[in-house]
Amino acid sequence: MWRLLKIDKIAWVNAPYIDLKAPIIDERGHQIVINEWGSGIRTVEHSSEGSYEEVVTYPLQDAETIEEIEAHGWPNPDRFDYQALLESCQAYSNWPRMLDFISLFEIYCKLRPMDLSLMDLYVEQDLADAIIDKIFKIQKRYIEKSFEVCGDAIDIVYLSDDMGMQDRQLISVEVWEERFKKPYRELIELVHSKGAYVFYHSDGAAFPIIEQMVDLGIDIINPIQHACPGMERKHLIEAFGSRVVFHGAVENQQILPFGTPEEVRQEVKANIKTLGKYNRYICAPCHNLQPGTPLENILALYNSERTW
Repeated sequence: MWRLLKIDKIAWVNAPYIDLKAPIIDERGHQIVINEWGSGIRTVEHSSEGSYEEVVTYPLQDAETIEEIEAHGWPNPDRFDYQALLESCQAYSNWPRMLDFISLFEIYCKLRPMDLSLMDLYVEQDLADAIIDKIFKIQKRYIEKSFEVCGDAIDIVYLSDDMGMQDRQLISVEVWEERFKKPYRELIELVHSKGAYVFYHSDGAAFPIIEQMVDLGIDIINPIQHACPGMERKHLIEAFGSRVVFHGAVENQQILPFGTPEEVRQEVKANIKTLGKYNRYICAPCHNLQPGTPLENILALYNSERTW
């Protein structure tokens, strides 16, 4: 499909965890998969056409002390299947290969419910620091091991922490700086030391934090949800110029699912005209194409950009 649509696709690669626990069945007969962090994940149907994986059990939900954090069954970074990662890199040798999934707060929110996770950053700061430090050290070793095995077969590393809602940030810049800036600086420096690029994902209205990440050295910004305040295309290109590559930006809440093919083509054209000013724009949806998106709109997205 990528070749037929002539998409310069970034191929996602990862090392699966070897020591996963067996899935469990809940009282309604639903299968719950336990991931490497101990979070229970269930596939939830949202329409006749689509589904999402959602966290339904949180292993640190009731944790109140540092001792309970230490006692949690954290994944061993040496127990990921790095040989399988290498095989994936080799299978996608004709494509840019991106190591996923590196995150701090998104993983945190799979260990504790999101309301507790947000409150921790403000009122349970010692607990928050302990959890973030555990996640950071595991992720850092995962990156190191991945490059030890795969070398320059990894082109990009994917960092993801959604820091924005539709109209504002989830947390203040001050809290982000105190809790997340130092570990992200180390991860970015590590990736660059391996000769790879850093791809950073944050949905929503999170310009001040994204600006911090640009200053730390990220190379690619995704997904450019330009309908959100502070994320307007003109504002981004004026703020960052040629310092970063922009990835995404084709509006995916109204235009792609509900617009016409011509509106999709005009959206693509506007993105290329503004974000492509320095020839550092990768055209893509600002999030995954959703079930029910008209096929003609998808084709308009991938075919229209080559006409300018």
